[in-house]
Amino acid sequence: MKRLMIMAAIGGQLMAAAQPALAAEFAEQRTQQMGAFAGLRVRMPLDGHVEQRQLRAGLALAPAMHSRAMNGESRLRIGEGLELGLAGDEPVHLSLAGTPVSQLARGPAGPDGRRMGVSTLGWIAIGIGAAAIIVVGAAALCASDHDCLPSE
Repeated sequence: MKRLMIMAAIGGQLMAAAQPALAAEFAEQRTQQMGAFAGLRVRMPLDGHVEQRQLRAGLALAPAMHSRAMNGESRLRIGEGLELGLAGDEPVHLSLAGTPVSQLARGPAGPDGRRMGVSTLGWIAIGIGAAAIIVVGAAALCASDHDCLPSE
């Protein structure tokens, strides 16, 4: 009997030592990965009036974030980004962060209520200025690097 009790006590000690100790986490730990989404996105709202429900489809390039919790929960969030799409009977539009680019280019409203935007000549001047800055910057980088232009 004494031998049986000693073996049971030793067996009980070994069983407790073999089990891993699980501790509770004080803070929820998530691993997050940033990425990008590029592809076809189709949206159809399921709420609201039937007349207002419009199917939206478009080619999108948008930021994405995938997060995974320690309990196994996984979430994928896709932002608005840049989208070339259709909405109902409207013509094709380009939008950035959910706002049509045509509205981004408009300036503030003037005193008579009209939108004051940049003229075509202004956009041409902006483009020429940006190109000049790029060329001057590239030339400055190339001048400081001796291997930029191969010499014979």
